[in-house]
Amino acid sequence: MDSHRDLLVVIDRDADADRVIASLRRVAQVAQVLPPRLALVTGDGPVTVPGATVYTEDVPDSVLAELSPVERAFVSAWRSRRAGKRRPGEGLPWDAPGHLPPDRPPGTGR
Repeated sequence: MDSHRDLLVVIDRDADADRVIASLRRVAQVAQVLPPRLALVTGDGPVTVPGATVYTEDVPDSVLAELSPVERAFVSAWRSRRAGKRRPGEGLPWDAPGHLPPDRPPGTGR
């Protein structure tokens, strides 16, 4: 698995958001920004910048309570991306009972 992961950045209310984002760009790859206070960065280690808190696991309820509905939806999407995917039949052979092999590409016979 890739060691890079998406980290959620919450910019402090009294911070200069543009300055914080510029600082983030110097230390990590900024994947998404939801102005004025949220960003996702990709990192493989700790990311710290003045004027912001970086979350690697989850966001405390006290922080969520301060966010707007749109910002909470952004955080929810970040959480769901990190949860991983569950696919029926993951790892089973194509002809396992209850599963069908994929369709043949057009023009390959039968």
